Amino acid sequence: MHLHGVDDTSVHLVLPAERGARLTELGWAEPHQYEDFGTEFMVYGPRDPDELEVVVSIVEESLAYARGA
Repeated sequence: MHLHGVDDTSVHLVLPAERGARLTELGWAEPHQYEDFGTEFMVYGPRDPDELEVVVSIVEESLAYARGA
């Protein structure tokens, strides 16, 4: 997982394929252009505090997934 920085605050991370597909349908993410396993996604950077809360929760999901939780 990594954050793109100050100007582009999108996040590349790994999620279960089904969850990433749902986030893509909802407009929060897109499959990473170099995906290998269907679990790599780019989550768009938040534009306001409400979106930041959602993105942080997605990052937490990714960390849990990486830890096998």
